[in-house]
Amino acid sequence: MSAARPTLRRLLAATAAAMGALLVASWLIGVVLPAHWQEVVQTRWGFLAPLSYVVTAVCMGLGGALAGHRFLIVAIGLTLAVWIATLAVLAGIAGAASDVAYPLGFLLRTNALSALLSVAAAALGTWLGAVWRARR
Repeated sequence: MSAARPTLRRLLAATAAAMGALLVASWLIGVVLPAHWQEVVQTRWGFLAPLSYVVTAVCMGLGGALAGHRFLIVAIGLTLAVWIATLAVLAGIAGAASDVAYPLGFLLRTNALSALLSVAAAALGTWLGAVWRARR
């Protein structure tokens, strides 16, 4: 196998490193940074979490640096899986916490832009990590 195509083992290691880094970074942000840095911004297009996009890009960049451009599909898949889990939890919380359940369409509408920006951040981070890997 050439250096341009990482082995499955390298891809799995990059996946574990990126997800581990994402979990640790998310936890550290909650512990270390002040609350006003962690706020979600409400716009007319939905809720946005700017710091989350930076963390996603950096962590997926780690995966790109470890596995190269082939990690792009994994990074997008991981980001989408996290968003599916997030929306499922939000739907469960909204249904249990109030008398009026929020329909899934409302949750999708208010979080679609944020999910799209997360996927874009994951792709950008992976690309930058892969470029860094190719240059070193």
